[in-house]
Amino acid sequence: MPDTPPAKLSISRKVILGVIFTLIMLGLIALVSLISTQRFLAISASVAEVREVLERSERAQRFFMEMESGVRGFMLSGDDSALVPYEHGQSFIIQELQALRKLTLDDEDQQARLSRLQVLMGRGFAVHGNGIERRREGGAAAAAQYFSKVENRREEDEIFTQIRDELNEIDQAERTRLNELYEMREAVGSVNRSVVFGGTVLTCIALLVAGIVVLRDISDRKRAEEKLEFERNLLRQIMDTIPDRIFVKDRDGHFTRDNAAHRLHLNLKTEDGIVGKKDADFFPAELANRYREDDSAVLNGTKTMVNVEEPGATPDGREIWLETTKVPLMGPDGKAIGIVGVSTDITKRKADEEKLRHFARQLQRSNEELQSFASVASHDLQEPLRKIQAFGDRLRARFTGQLGEQGSDFLTRMMDAADRMQKLIQDLLQLSRVTTRALPFERCDLADTVRGVLADLELKITSTGARLTVVGLPVIQADPTQMRQLFQNLVANALKFQAPGMRPDVLIAGQTFPNHNGELPQVPPGEPLCEIRVQDNGIGFSEEFAEQIFSPFKRLHARTEFEGSGIGLSVCRKITDRHRGKIVANSVQGQGATFIVTLPLNQPHSP
Repeated sequence: MPDTPPAKLSISRKVILGVIFTLIMLGLIALVSLISTQRFLAISASVAEVREVLERSERAQRFFMEMESGVRGFMLSGDDSALVPYEHGQSFIIQELQALRKLTLDDEDQQARLSRLQVLMGRGFAVHGNGIERRREGGAAAAAQYFSKVENRREEDEIFTQIRDELNEIDQAERTRLNELYEMREAVGSVNRSVVFGGTVLTCIALLVAGIVVLRDISDRKRAEEKLEFERNLLRQIMDTIPDRIFVKDRDGHFTRDNAAHRLHLNLKTEDGIVGKKDADFFPAELANRYREDDSAVLNGTKTMVNVEEPGATPDGREIWLETTKVPLMGPDGKAIGIVGVSTDITKRKADEEKLRHFARQLQRSNEELQSFASVASHDLQEPLRKIQAFGDRLRARFTGQLGEQGSDFLTRMMDAADRMQKLIQDLLQLSRVTTRALPFERCDLADTVRGVLADLELKITSTGARLTVVGLPVIQADPTQMRQLFQNLVANALKFQAPGMRPDVLIAGQTFPNHNGELPQVPPGEPLCEIRVQDNGIGFSEEFAEQIFSPFKRLHARTEFEGSGIGLSVCRKITDRHRGKIVANSVQGQGATFIVTLPLNQPHSP
């Protein structure tokens, strides 16, 4: 099975697909942007938490340093006001540590550090409290003694160093996490920007491609519409130039289109005057009903109308004859959707046919009269001639001496006239029998025919010493008797029309070729033809008589020079006409003559 070409999408479908693709791309961009934004917001929230951890860690470290400074100031001065930062810092540090523990619930390492820091803070608070208590109880000496002990300073330095280290580790861990969050946020923002930018670019490209495709389709559609309009105008012009009446109807019998000849028939000027109308709007009811019945039968497939001759009428009531063809108009689904009709006014042809039948009847009567003439000529007219000749012979035999010289001359002239009369009657019979006694066409070897003719003319050929050459004669379909008669007349003329003492030299040559150049208009192009030339070296004739010599009884010489009735070439012309051929003559006075016979090799039927 041949591959079926893929169906081409319409412009509306392409637009819908483009819109769907754009919406999908925008949805994907929005989804990715939403996810990225949520991720970005989550990271930003984490960043805020880390910053808050850093700030609280810094505040805790600052409060601890202020506590340490306040304790040292009190230890030196004994002034209770110096302990205000210590007391406030202790409260704030506890709050900050609690806040840090809440902020870092998901971080086990930070929770461990805060736990250790809380223990260290407690120890630090204890060391500070012990020192403050000594200063209050023993004064400056007790404080000095307390700080002079190496183990006390070492314990205090170790605790405070560990507190600062833990705070630094918390700070460092949070800064590391902050950097990671910054990088993650930048990466998410970069991805978001890339997705939005890429999606936007893809969407723009898709829209551009869709626009180009749609514009191209619109251009193609416009070109198709222009082509369709051109073809519609061309069809309209072709229809309007056709002399036949063309019309189109729908299934209900309404006219939908026609050509100028049909509108002229209905006396309409424009196509608008017929669109939507029915036959009943233009013709008598009886004729319109017959047209409608024919349309229904053609639509239903119960009737075929091809070149149907039928009587019709013009809108003004004039009777005419029409040759009508009606065929169903098929729709895309293969069902008949209307009627296409072509109608030709054959009124003149009908009249011509009637004239032709009249002429045929006249020709039949003429042929019958010719047949009667042939019968009369062959019997009734020749009977008195035979009696004249018989009594003339008796008169010559019995009374020659009594008639005298003048009487004998009269008798001789009478007998010669009777002989010529008999010869003319016989030649006329021969001319009429070309059609009245024609035989069917059959295979005819022209070479054999010419050999028979030469045998019949052997005495004449021998007496004149004639030389005859026969070459290239083909086999054709013909009436053998008439072919023999044709060559008999042509060869006899070639032997007869010679100058005194001249030896006849006759060439009979044939060749075949296709009918390409219209040699015989009545024969279809390409059909094989044959051309036979009968050429002599006789006296010839003037070229002006080349056509007249084929007329009956046309003689170019006196009877005393050459015998004959002038019928022979007329018989030749009539024979070639019957065989759909032709015969022409070419000659120059005193330089011989050439008779050219052109015949088809095949005949369509036997007449």
